[in-house]
Amino acid sequence: MKAVVSKKRFPTRPIIIFICLCFWLTGCVQKVVYKDNVKEVAAAPSASAETIFFDDFNLNFTGINRNLWISNGKAHWVWQGKTSETPGCDDGCLKQHSEDDRALNAIMYISTPQISNATIETKTRMNFDLSLGITESELKRYRYFIGTGIVFRLVDQNNFYMFRLAGEEGCVLGKMVDGRWVDLKNPRRLNFLEGGRIKANNWYTLKVTVDGNNIQCFINGSPVINYNDLESEFSLGHFGLVTFKCFGDFEYIKVTK
Repeated sequence: MKAVVSKKRFPTRPIIIFICLCFWLTGCVQKVVYKDNVKEVAAAPSASAETIFFDDFNLNFTGINRNLWISNGKAHWVWQGKTSETPGCDDGCLKQHSEDDRALNAIMYISTPQISNATIETKTRMNFDLSLGITESELKRYRYFIGTGIVFRLVDQNNFYMFRLAGEEGCVLGKMVDGRWVDLKNPRRLNFLEGGRIKANNWYTLKVTVDGNNIQCFINGSPVINYNDLESEFSLGHFGLVTFKCFGDFEYIKVTK
């Protein structure tokens, strides 16, 4: 009598399922982050932003962008190279050389394109001529009010948004409406930059992201303002740079969308 050898079927299905599960989990591990002991799925990286305007104020640049700059008629703007031993402006800067009280909101802006929703970034420093023998009241102004920054959705010199440094103590987001200034947010330095003072001659990277009524502002990559202007009077306009009662240097401006 021929012996019958029993053949046990190899359990392939459970193993295949197990292997597939392992591959799936491996892929997920790369997407999972932990924050405050709560598991969150990290967002997929966004596509590269489209640059719609850029100028690094290089003195050797002869492109059409230079013909697009317009001053609002206040103060003295010039493209200039290094003028001191302090770092910066090696290849050129856009500089504003007036601190006259009559030159409030000295603006240089781009005639075209106009923007509605975009991100505007610049690297800037403010300065003040201390050699003039300033009074105590002028020194207070220097410490608490002067600043350089960004204007956006500019309709004309009486209607625009502005985000700028505000002396040593903080920054300000506001808007000019029919020639009347409206403060929107005015955070003090204790709320950002680890409480350190904003110093003249130091470089700061300022950035504004505007989307509809929402305006977000950053200094050196740190968020300092998040504001929803539900009473926005204008949604489209020019963009540019501004100084307030001080000298100002700008290394570049970049606008992305």
